[in-house]
Amino acid sequence: MICCVTGHRPSGFPFSREDDSILFFHYREILSRKIDDLIIGGCDHFITGMADGADIDFAELVLKKREERRDIMLEAALPYPYSPRKKTTDDSVKKEKILLSCDMVHTVSPCYHKGCMMKRNQYMVDRAEIVLAVWNGEEKGGTWNTLKYAVSKGKMIKYIKLADIKINIDTSYIV
Repeated sequence: MICCVTGHRPSGFPFSREDDSILFFHYREILSRKIDDLIIGGCDHFITGMADGADIDFAELVLKKREERRDIMLEAALPYPYSPRKKTTDDSVKKEKILLSCDMVHTVSPCYHKGCMMKRNQYMVDRAEIVLAVWNGEEKGGTWNTLKYAVSKGKMIKYIKLADIKINIDTSYIV
């Protein structure tokens, strides 16, 4: 079974995406458990759109799961051919590493054009039985458009609602 991810870029997250952020750590734990649940449910092929944010988080975690289970496949769906930036950043290094580790890379359009991102998102939804949505609740933008498309195609959607990620601190022991 195939699962793709749709989700926000870093600016769409309602909390800091820094490695030392408790909410970011908690979100990654939730995402990891969702991927585990998908694997248990029969998913063995995962598709990422390779955008910064949720797509990259998803790809990194799928690759980590693949270390334990070699039957898991990661596909990168690119809107247009990827070319590393002239200035190397942590994100560009991370993307290169993920792309080199993918089992398959599919490029949807030969070059950038208006609409190529949505074309990439439609490709992923069309291939998948399940769409995992890392969503901040906003009814606008690429994630929202992809969700509407997935609904129109009758796809099963599993959500991680970013606004619901909170840390409950137990203060009952404080005197």
